[in-house]
Amino acid sequence: MPFKPKPGHVYVTTKEAAEIFGVSMGRIRQLALARELTCYHVHDRALVYDKAEVERKAKIIPTTGRPRKGRKTA
Repeated sequence: MPFKPKPGHVYVTTKEAAEIFGVSMGRIRQLALARELTCYHVHDRALVYDKAEVERKAKIIPTTGRPRKGRKTA
C-alpha cells in the first residue's frame, strides 16, 4: 500500500530526524524497528517520520543510563 501523507502533517527523512535527536541515522532506524518512533515507507528504501512526533520525543530527557555530556539534567 503506497504512502499517503496526511494533510497538515510535515514529514522528515531519517537524516533530518537524526539531526533533531542529535543521534546517528542508525539509531533512528533502531528506534523505528523497536516501534518507539513511527516511520512510514515512501518506497522500498526510503523512510519518513512525522516531524511533530520526532520533536516531541527528542525533548524527552532520559532518566536512566550514563548522563550525556553537555545536556542539562532534570
